[in-house]
Amino acid sequence: MSENSSNDGSILFQPHRTVGLISTAQPYTCSHHKASKSHIDTFITVPLQERFVIYKCDSLKPVLVSEHLHGTRKSKTLDNFDSTKSSVASNDEMIHSSSSSGGEKMFGALSDSSLGITVTTHGYKGRWSANYVTLYKRNKIIDTRMILHNKNMKSWGIVNVLNLGKSKFPISKESSSNDFKQPQDDYEKDEGGKFENCLVLAMVCAKHSLDDHSADGHEVEIVGDDTDEEEENEETDDDSSSDSSSSGSDSSRNDESMTKKESCRGEIVIVIASRNKLFIKKRVPLHDLPNFTPSFSMHPHTYINKILIGSTKGDMILLNIRSGKVIHQFSCFSKSKKQKHGKITVLEQSPAVDTVAVGTQYGQVHLVNIRMDVQLFTLYHDSKSSGNNKNLGITSLSFRTDAAALEHGIAPLAVGQMNGSISIWDLTPRSDDDSDLDDDQKSRSANDYRRTLLCQMQNAHPGGVCNLNYFAQEPLLLSSGIKSNSLVMHIFDNPNHTGRILRQRAGHISPPSLIRYQYSSNGGVLASMTDGTDAASCQILSCGGKGDSSLRLFSTARSILDREFSQGKGLVKKARDLGLEKADLYLNEIIGLATCESKSRDWGDMVTIHKNHAMAYVWSTKRKAQSGPVLRQEDWNVSAMKVQPPKSAHASSICISSCGNFAIIGTKCGVIYKYNIQSGLPRGSFPRDATDVDSKVNRTKIVGDVNRTTKLLERSLKIHKLHEKEKDMDILKAEVKLKARLQTARHNNAEVTGLAIDALNKTLVSVGSDSKLILWSFSTHAPHRRSPIHLPSPGTKLVHARDSDLLAIALEDYSTILFDCSSLSIVRRFGAKASYSCHTGPITDLAFGPDGRKLFTSSIDGTLRVWDVPTNTCVDWMSFASAPTSLALSSTGEFLATTHQGRLGLSLWCDRSFFQTVHLGIKPPPKPYHMDEPAAVAEDHNDDDIAAKVMEENATTKRFASSRFNMNDKNLGLDDSALGRDSLTPKKDGLITLSGLPAAHWKNLFHLELVKERNKPNEAPKKPPSAPFFLQWRPSESMNPKSDGDVEGGEEKEKADKDEWAAAWSDDEVEKIDESNNGQDNMESTNTKRKLESATNMSVDVHQKVDDVGGPKKKSKVTLFRSDLATILEKCSHDSSFDAVTKHLASMGPSSIDVAFSTLCHGMHDLEDGLPLLRLASMWLLEACQTRQNYEVINAYLHRFLHIHAATIAGVDASLHRDKTSRPISDVDENFTKHQRLELIEIVKELRAAQLSSTEKLRNKLQQSLCLLRHFSRIV
Repeated sequence: MSENSSNDGSILFQPHRTVGLISTAQPYTCSHHKASKSHIDTFITVPLQERFVIYKCDSLKPVLVSEHLHGTRKSKTLDNFDSTKSSVASNDEMIHSSSSSGGEKMFGALSDSSLGITVTTHGYKGRWSANYVTLYKRNKIIDTRMILHNKNMKSWGIVNVLNLGKSKFPISKESSSNDFKQPQDDYEKDEGGKFENCLVLAMVCAKHSLDDHSADGHEVEIVGDDTDEEEENEETDDDSSSDSSSSGSDSSRNDESMTKKESCRGEIVIVIASRNKLFIKKRVPLHDLPNFTPSFSMHPHTYINKILIGSTKGDMILLNIRSGKVIHQFSCFSKSKKQKHGKITVLEQSPAVDTVAVGTQYGQVHLVNIRMDVQLFTLYHDSKSSGNNKNLGITSLSFRTDAAALEHGIAPLAVGQMNGSISIWDLTPRSDDDSDLDDDQKSRSANDYRRTLLCQMQNAHPGGVCNLNYFAQEPLLLSSGIKSNSLVMHIFDNPNHTGRILRQRAGHISPPSLIRYQYSSNGGVLASMTDGTDAASCQILSCGGKGDSSLRLFSTARSILDREFSQGKGLVKKARDLGLEKADLYLNEIIGLATCESKSRDWGDMVTIHKNHAMAYVWSTKRKAQSGPVLRQEDWNVSAMKVQPPKSAHASSICISSCGNFAIIGTKCGVIYKYNIQSGLPRGSFPRDATDVDSKVNRTKIVGDVNRTTKLLERSLKIHKLHEKEKDMDILKAEVKLKARLQTARHNNAEVTGLAIDALNKTLVSVGSDSKLILWSFSTHAPHRRSPIHLPSPGTKLVHARDSDLLAIALEDYSTILFDCSSLSIVRRFGAKASYSCHTGPITDLAFGPDGRKLFTSSIDGTLRVWDVPTNTCVDWMSFASAPTSLALSSTGEFLATTHQGRLGLSLWCDRSFFQTVHLGIKPPPKPYHMDEPAAVAEDHNDDDIAAKVMEENATTKRFASSRFNMNDKNLGLDDSALGRDSLTPKKDGLITLSGLPAAHWKNLFHLELVKERNKPNEAPKKPPSAPFFLQWRPSESMNPKSDGDVEGGEEKEKADKDEWAAAWSDDEVEKIDESNNGQDNMESTNTKRKLESATNMSVDVHQKVDDVGGPKKKSKVTLFRSDLATILEKCSHDSSFDAVTKHLASMGPSSIDVAFSTLCHGMHDLEDGLPLLRLASMWLLEACQTRQNYEVINAYLHRFLHIHAATIAGVDASLHRDKTSRPISDVDENFTKHQRLELIEIVKELRAAQLSSTEKLRNKLQQSLCLLRHFSRIV
């Protein structure tokens, strides 16, 4: 079957993101962003199939997701790479030619400290190890290299990658800044060339054989850490010329090296990774050790240009990568002949120099002094300590170095094993009392057992531990699993040195088999970020597949909301008491679930049925736990120790009534049971005679029932026989036919594959494997008179659209029929065998769109089809690399979620018809569109941007406060970033635009009085109670005793303050000041103003005015508070533009805006300084209304401005009509003040006209749109 070559998705859908895929069997690597190496500044790089994801350790959120490896797409080539210009073109062609073999897999990923570049190792899917290296710049592929060029490429692979730090290497002057010289000239001294700080990596390669990997565990990669990085960089720089000469000599003897290479089984390749290129500096084949097969390696601390390599046979060597010589071959392991070491699986540097921990495949951990070649002691993990004699191989080691461990006198070592347990050892020697040891243990070396096992976390990662890492100077341990699909961070803060989970991210350990959107079938609450409604439509319920009994909730918006449903309290303690694992007490795999939101606040809103299990269980999506009774018949035993229900009673299908009170369970024998969800009691069955509920109900009827008494009398007098004789023979025959038909209206020994209830709880529809569709009365449990309805083929799945009352039924002949419950007939058949558009395999799942006009069907043939219900046409056809097993559609129809065979994650696809025009053809697509697997989405990158904006806004506010009297645009900082949004400009002058600010910014301006009333204190403040005896409380006194002069000065100051307040509340406008005290008072007033100005930087002094005639000076009685808005208005009046005012108010809150408006003018007594500010504010509002920009915000500002200053403006208007003022004013002041008042009234009139004009225009547009909508709705 050929496929369309479009990589952008299908006609309707395109890839959106992957949910629930956390980690794989490949180990992660750590990158420390700062020198502190704290977990806050640490990032981990995790390979995920054909991509890598970088997580931030403090929150375990993905911050960077790379693009896919190019070999994973069949239609994608690497011809657009710059590297094709060189010898790498052959490699790209090989990648492209091999892309049809199933794509590629990433085996490892390593990022530098700045996260600028990442080097990954990958190979074709199905290979035992990687053979390619790719360089990423952030998340984009820059260069790709094939590391292995020998003939037997399939038997060679990269087993480990070491980070040797960074060093400077020259860049060629002839080539561009992105190109280096040829390999033989790369590292020659070039004084005129540029140098770049490059990443130096050591690729440890090995030859694969079946003997080496027959009992092999999991290969774990640990990246070596170099504490003396600076010394190493200096040594590398000094010896760059000698390295280049050795590289040139190696290249001149390629033929000789190729012949020798066939005899060796290991090779170390030094790779240089710059910002734009990958280079192979040199190759170090292990010719001297032909039988040495590397399995793991590390870079010991303070050992410059030297790496430690372990082999598959338990040997270990120290190699100088600069000279290519084996410095030392360790013999400490061969001295202990009784110990069976096996393959070295992991090497880890200890905090002590020259000491290395060595892990083997047989569960042994050796502490070795590599300088002295001495084995210090050995830690054993056998069946007694681990509980499992199999899979004891050590996969990861990590040392703890925090201060808390030193205070307690312990030296913890974390050991991860293939059986999934994590053991924490104390490496400090214990006391000589070894009475608790067995005889077998005492027979061994005493030094081997002088270490204590602090704790052991059994089954921490089911399927094996992949990687462990203690953070430096912190009691935090980060671990990942081989098959657990999880990242777990433990914290060790308990007195008994045990750990607890601090945070984790986990997914399914096996591919999920069933997914459903929460409340999708009942039209749940839609997600809306504008009005703050619940985001339930962004949550997916996922059921684990084979071997995974968990029920999980995944959020498609934020992964931090992912949860696993609890299956009961105390499972860990119960499992410990019974000697079992926690997973052994879980329920069986979930094969069906149903949800209903109607009674979610009262009792459980979800019911599940399980594989090979007769009972159903009630869950609460609010509590994220099993909550409610077990739905079962009265004679069914809950205990597993008693007789279980027959296999014919095992549940096969489920549905919940629309009222949320009843759950309907279909069984394999054809009987359908009805339960009350709240009480868990059975409420009958379909058909009625399947249970004896009716007989029990009859026996419990109240004595005195008229019907019951009448029937008893008829039977006693034998009157009922007389009535039977009087019946006509035709009626008797009709009754016989009816009884025979009722006998056929049931699923006799046939599995019930689908159930559905209408919206009014009147009819129950059931579909069985006997090709019958039966309609039942929900209240009487009797079948419909036209039941059963025979289907063309046995049904396998059923889905119901309650709005349109249509049923979609998947049949065994790979087709789907559409049944209309109102007309009781089959109205459509999709994908019949005779048609061109049909599935070629069994249908795994199906779903309706939210409007019921689209039907989605997935099949085991690896395709998914979208059908248009009205036209009975296939409008979209998608194919996947692995077959889809389940699908779910969001309640809004925007997203389609699918699960696939062999994939742990949930694939999310977005409907492009929601954001662009999609033309659906009349004919179905001739070929399927191959859909690439979506990638994970980085969720934390926006947080940094938001934090940067907040910091920038705070800095802008501080700059504005410090430069209040230096008003220029640069110091104000009133740009678009202060608004927190991009400036919105209309496409045409006169159009109305909105501000885009949050609704709370301007809506609360209309209700500030209500907010103030609510926040008003209930009672007056009370004197605090007397302080306790140990806290001596005294009234506030100054620290230094006052002198008599100070007391007199204080009295005079207090008297002056009283006089000032009295003047403020007096009716006199001007107060005559004595000339003798004039200078002194002015000086004190000036000093007071300067102190107030420097302290608050917000007040505005009233300027003193001198009379033109030479009269006495005037002084205002009270220093009035002015906000920054007054200063900005004065500045903008000179610039003839008030945009800065709008931007300034947009950065403030509702209460701050109210204060800013209130301080412009404090009333009629403040017209001397407040009247000009009112005039400027009116001019700003007039300009904003005329431009019609930021419409809703400007109208809110106008409402608040008039609410505060309406009385003052009305008083100004009234004063103009008076013939005489209440206070005498000079001629100059009278003319000037009258002119300002007239100008203010004129501006207010223009403001009223501009506001009415824009409002009328908007009202007319809305009315026209509503009329058009009403007209078109009537046409439809």
